Amino acid sequence: MFGLPDIEIAVGPVKYYEPERSSLESLIKLGIDNKPKPYRTYKKRLIIDSLGVQNKFIEMQLWLTIFTVNITVIADRDKPQIDPTDESLNEKIYPGYWYKDSRRFVSMNDLEHKEEYKNHLYSDITFVLEVNPNASPWYIKTDHTQNEKPDIAVGAVFCQQLIKHPEDENKIHLQTYKGMAAPLYHKAFENDNSLSDDLDKSILNLMNDLENVSNENIWNKEYFVKLYSANIGARQKGLFGTKKFDEQVEYTFLMPLFIVGSWDIQLPEEILPEMEAPKPYYKSLSIKNLLPKWGLGFGKWISSTLLIVLAILIFLYLSPSLLAKFFKIK
Repeated sequence: MFGLPDIEIAVGPVKYYEPERSSLESLIKLGIDNKPKPYRTYKKRLIIDSLGVQNKFIEMQLWLTIFTVNITVIADRDKPQIDPTDESLNEKIYPGYWYKDSRRFVSMNDLEHKEEYKNHLYSDITFVLEVNPNASPWYIKTDHTQNEKPDIAVGAVFCQQLIKHPEDENKIHLQTYKGMAAPLYHKAFENDNSLSDDLDKSILNLMNDLENVSNENIWNKEYFVKLYSANIGARQKGLFGTKKFDEQVEYTFLMPLFIVGSWDIQLPEEILPEMEAPKPYYKSLSIKNLLPKWGLGFGKWISSTLLIVLAILIFLYLSPSLLAKFFKIK
């Protein structure tokens, strides 16, 4: 009932992704086997002896996959029937940085707004996704007609599309946006230990971590994707707070996967979208931007009409006295 609103995260299943075909390509493909196929296949010839005897070809496939991540803010819109006591509000303790407060911890009693539906936003919140190719249900057939788990490498995680709700609001600050490759991390969370505690030990641990990373190969390796926001939450605006909404963000990610092999790795640059930086959510100071929208798509037109009518009424009210004063002076 009090404090920050809840957040739900839904991760869609990984699906096969195929770039859109032209009309001619679709016509040519009509009636042909439409089973999913790799986007690209790389082949390499193995030479195993000094005489140059060719043994066989091995190959690596590039598959394009796609999945969605939906982050939804869920705030309780109902005000409690019984007002909480100061004691209960003091018992609700939160980290100060959630509310951009310099104190380490704050209670609900320390906040200006004690109801979560009044512009309660998360400050500096990160959502961590685990990408684990070992959890893939893919198998390959061997020469012995047996199925075995293949070696899979995550090529990258690209933001293919970003949708924010409500669509007419643009106040969410995000770090990952369309056309951008989300950085892949080896650890889900950073080490909170301060370097000042034991500088020599911290530097040694860092050097060991870097050496371990440089010696690792990319196959069957899990990574972590971090989605950061500075101010996602529930908002209330408009005249007397008439417009209330909870924010929602939906990412669509393109994830190239490499299946078996370790050469000629190239990301599919030709199908990636152009990078689109988010628009700034501040607005210039003008009369138009100060007009309330009344929670409607055409609310500013209503506000403009009301202002014009009000101006006409004031003019008509004052015009007799102004005319009398004018003729008196003459």
